[in-house]
Amino acid sequence: MTYTAPSLDKLNHGVFPWPRVLHDEFVKIATALGSGAPLQKDLSVGLGTETALATAGVTLTTGATYYAKFVADVPMTIQYMITYMTEAYAKDTTDAKIELKTEAASPVTKVTYTFPSAGRAAKNMVTTTPVSATLAVGDALDMVVTATGSGSGTGHCRVILVYSLT
Repeated sequence: MTYTAPSLDKLNHGVFPWPRVLHDEFVKIATALGSGAPLQKDLSVGLGTETALATAGVTLTTGATYYAKFVADVPMTIQYMITYMTEAYAKDTTDAKIELKTEAASPVTKVTYTFPSAGRAAKNMVTTTPVSATLAVGDALDMVVTATGSGSGTGHCRVILVYSLT
């Protein structure tokens, strides 16, 4: 369900008193939010050079761990992870990989995507289903990037988490 706000005219000329009108609108909003409609969070915002498409997002030529890229403030279910190539991927020495893991003493891997050895074209999008979908309140996700190597390897991508409230 999608929530559509009433017009100002309807709110100003409603037949019910204000508390009733507001209550009805809040019920509609709660219903829309609770319907399990997927939400998205771009985990790669601010990584790379945001002013050029080819270098926007996370680089696949340098390995890194980006801590607490997402924190669950309510119980959630991961639907899938999207990797959208902003620059073509070419393998160097190692298969590049992106993992979303819980930030804990013994991290739990939630989603893993290993880039194909044959490469991936720019503006190509892949969705990956989670191996462990549930997130509890306070679970923080780290994004771990295993690099292909920077000799002849290339690639930048956006990493988008798609989830629903449970």
